[in-house]
Amino acid sequence: MSEDLKDEMKKLKEELANLREQLKEMSETKPKEERRRGIYIDIGNRIHDYVEDALEGVAEGVSGELEKSVFIGPYGIKVYRKEPPEEEKVNLTKASSAMNALGNEHRLKILKDLMYGGKYISELQERLPEITSSTLSSHLDVLQESGLVVQEKTRGRYLITMPGRIAYKMANKIAKLLEREQGDKSTPQ
Repeated sequence: MSEDLKDEMKKLKEELANLREQLKEMSETKPKEERRRGIYIDIGNRIHDYVEDALEGVAEGVSGELEKSVFIGPYGIKVYRKEPPEEEKVNLTKASSAMNALGNEHRLKILKDLMYGGKYISELQERLPEITSSTLSSHLDVLQESGLVVQEKTRGRYLITMPGRIAYKMANKIAKLLEREQGDKSTPQ
């Protein structure tokens, strides 16, 4: 890597560190109502990790674009393309499975019920009478296969996993954002 490119990368990293610090200060000092209107995803105490991961993703994207750029040097033009390492590639099958599991209103109701503690299938049937027992069992299988729910081996209760909690909260946030967006479009400007 040339010295100019190294200097640019160093400046970008410093700028990202500065942005991280500003975001951290903003989230700690300003009440939610005073923050600028934007997209906020409530994932509990992990917001700093989430922001850091997002910023690192942006930094890697910028770095990747720089690496894919066309460099004109003393020996002509060089096009450099680099594939991301295997560990950075998204498992699209797993992502699709999770999104498919969230794509059903009954499954979201099941996740909502499990947010407040593990439940036996009989308890879920009592709390969700609109879902037949065979359909409930089928939905629980889909949620288990996607990794959003697990079943205890000894007692048989169904428990929501951490990814299940995050996915449920994100699905609710997306729904609220879409409702707000649709409301904004119907309001004359």
